Amino acid sequence: MKTKIIKNIVVTGFSAFYIGVQIGMPLLSNFANAEGIPEAPAEESASYYVQTFITTAYYSPLLGQNHYVTGSYDGDIYLNGNGTNGADGTEVYPGMVAAPKTYAFGTKMYIPGIGMVAVHDRGGAIKSAGERGNAYDRLDIWMGSGDSGLAKALSWGKRTVDIRVYGVQPSLAEGVYFDDYLGVQDVLNTTILSPLEFPSDIYFGSSGEDVTRMQGYLKDWGYLQSEANGFYGSDTAQAIFEFQMDFNIVTGPDELGAGHFGINTRKKFDALIKNEDTATDTIQAQKGEVLMAKYPDLYEKKTLFGTALTLGDSGDTVRMLQEELVNLGYLRIAPTGYFGETTVHALYKYQQSIGLVDSKEDSGAGYLGPNTRSALNKILENRYSVKSMLAFEREEVSSGRHIVALPDEVLATLKKDEE
Repeated sequence: MKTKIIKNIVVTGFSAFYIGVQIGMPLLSNFANAEGIPEAPAEESASYYVQTFITTAYYSPLLGQNHYVTGSYDGDIYLNGNGTNGADGTEVYPGMVAAPKTYAFGTKMYIPGIGMVAVHDRGGAIKSAGERGNAYDRLDIWMGSGDSGLAKALSWGKRTVDIRVYGVQPSLAEGVYFDDYLGVQDVLNTTILSPLEFPSDIYFGSSGEDVTRMQGYLKDWGYLQSEANGFYGSDTAQAIFEFQMDFNIVTGPDELGAGHFGINTRKKFDALIKNEDTATDTIQAQKGEVLMAKYPDLYEKKTLFGTALTLGDSGDTVRMLQEELVNLGYLRIAPTGYFGETTVHALYKYQQSIGLVDSKEDSGAGYLGPNTRSALNKILENRYSVKSMLAFEREEVSSGRHIVALPDEVLATLKKDEE
């Protein structure tokens, strides 16, 4: 049954939104080398594990900035917060990390391009792997204040990074550096000053040309069944809500921003409009992901390999690896969840088949590292994509919106049978 918005909505904000960034000012570090660039602790100096994260960034707006993401100081405050202290009370500093609750405050992490940092903050949008479509746990990095902090955040962008996680180790001192910094003005000119197709929020009850254009896109993309009449009423709010649900912009009808044409929805519209040739395929795939849960034979949880695995490991991720190796024909035992010698050999044979290793003596042979994870994740993503498109097509057929195209010879046979 389709979820509906059951109240009129006039919303002035939206869910927390984070900008990605990279800072260019070198800071004092306890791990500086001869050139003044901080280094990671020697691998043998402390225990750690390597994990893949989605990394984004945020900043603290100041009054009188030249540019704001939302167009106003109040809007950017709403998105990013005041940014004075982390959730554990630590005063913000460039490089400070917000992480899911599964990571204790004080957890040390070495982030390439950032340095040795620690977890001191939380956030409503800082989700674990599997939530809101995140393939990996998400980290958010504080990048500074004002125009400088904003530009640095924008230059970092959204990155998927392999990070060393040391746990809570007070003996490891934090030392932050930033590389590949893009100039403030260049970033502002290319990002802030590049207008969206819809530069401003549109509110429930509004009318005019912008509403008509918005409704036109919703109709083209299959979300709005009524005519584009230029009035933002309940039908349009419902269409926006369904669009937001498909693209994980909101998680339900009661969430702040549901049915509201705000910044996150406008940015997603802009991305689809700028890639018009693939917009329909993108939307159908997103709808299919939601519809997969309706069809047990197609349903599959979107999971990817996000951590390294080696001999002796055990757990659900090992079992998932074994299931994929069985599917690929390299493992001939039932998945056990234990990474034993048989799994090592099966993984090695798979790596050898795709050219990642030549012999068992090669570095990484029989070990699930970044390159092997990437190759397996492509298989998972392709399978998930095919199933989501099948779910979409099945729903279109069952609802009568789409008729399966039969080959001419089949149509001729059917016609002959009718006669």
